[in-house]
Amino acid sequence: MRGLRRLVFVVVVGGLLAAIPLSAVASENLLASSVRRAEVAFNQTLADAVRGGLDSGAADTLTWRYVQVQAIKTSSWWQLPLTEHRKLDALGRLDSDLRAAYQKQIDESRDALDRQLHRWNTMLAEAQTAGVSLDGLDEEAARFAQAGPAVATPNQLLALASVVGQQYAVLNGKLAAYRTALAQVDAAMQTANGLLATAGQYSQLSLSAFKDQLTIASTALAAVRSADGIPPILAQVQQAAVGVQGLLDARSAAFNQLADTRSTLASAQSIGAALGNHPGTINVLAGQLSGAADQATFQSITAQLYQEKQSLASAIYLKETVPVAYNAGVGKVIVISLSRQVLTAYQDGNAILTTLVATGRPQLPTPPGVYHIFARYSPYKFISPWPYGSPWWYPSAWTSFAMEFIGGGYFIHDAPWRSWYGPGANLYNGTHGCVNVPYSPMATLWNWAPNGTTVVVQY
Repeated sequence: MRGLRRLVFVVVVGGLLAAIPLSAVASENLLASSVRRAEVAFNQTLADAVRGGLDSGAADTLTWRYVQVQAIKTSSWWQLPLTEHRKLDALGRLDSDLRAAYQKQIDESRDALDRQLHRWNTMLAEAQTAGVSLDGLDEEAARFAQAGPAVATPNQLLALASVVGQQYAVLNGKLAAYRTALAQVDAAMQTANGLLATAGQYSQLSLSAFKDQLTIASTALAAVRSADGIPPILAQVQQAAVGVQGLLDARSAAFNQLADTRSTLASAQSIGAALGNHPGTINVLAGQLSGAADQATFQSITAQLYQEKQSLASAIYLKETVPVAYNAGVGKVIVISLSRQVLTAYQDGNAILTTLVATGRPQLPTPPGVYHIFARYSPYKFISPWPYGSPWWYPSAWTSFAMEFIGGGYFIHDAPWRSWYGPGANLYNGTHGCVNVPYSPMATLWNWAPNGTTVVVQY
């Protein structure tokens, strides 16, 4: 009996000893299976996140961490459960971090979409208020707002934001073009109204047509819904502005011409030139000018006043170019009048040439007296005898013909740089003492007057 009990004891103890490794193996298998399931689940979640648009940098970091987890090894069989538990914990953290990163990216993408929708809605409201045409655009922003919650991945949110962005870009272009065109019309309208205000100072001017033109343009502008409809209106406003400006310019030109013609008349009267009926005609035109109302009338009066001025200028020229009186006698004599700024050439007592000239300025006058030509040059270069910095210095200059009649550099010569000859030329733009003659009469004098020709300078 004792032997039987001993046998039972031995069997029980042996069974217990055999059950211990079997339990350990079962536990290890369960842990390994959990690790494999966790790995498969993580890989699947990561792949889904990448397809959904997970940031590549975050995906690379998580993949690298996953590789590190897979690299965890054990050195002893009895440490295997602990190692598997470490792997399982690490995979749990990885999965949690992956989901957090993915959700963060979804949240950021959704925020970006919301901002894009806000910008779109703001611009859409502005366009609708301005009456800008929305052809080709989705006016129902609610469609985008409703679609937002339905999408679940960053890629889907990005795609929706891209659609909104495209709509925004198109509408922004429409609004920008509309604003630019509208600003151009506003500026043109301000210019036109400013010109009308200026023209309104002159009650006799005909401005009603221009005002009507601007009124029509303003009415048409209120109905415009896109930038394409503005250019014709802008052209109409600009046309009105050009018309008013042309009217003002024509009026100004006419009054300037009247002042210029009256000044020429005064010059003609002062020297006793033949006036004919020019004073009466000028007064009649001045009376017409005070009541002129349109551009064509102003231009007509301007043209008539110009003709009067030209006729008076001819009378002045004829008066100024009357030969200088001198009892020349036999031979060749050149007579220069300082008071009239006129030169006359006599041949045996007969005047053969008379021309306007310019003599010395008050500080450097041409000395009166009787002289003779003693040197002739063609061409001749004049070089200033005064140093640079002197008020009388002048740059070197070439002339075609020069005849010296007083020692010390007093010449009769042409002057390519000069445009003013005749009365007053010596007072306001005089020479350094020489006698300047226009090119054509100077060429005649050069061929006509040899050395020895008498030169008489008189007041």
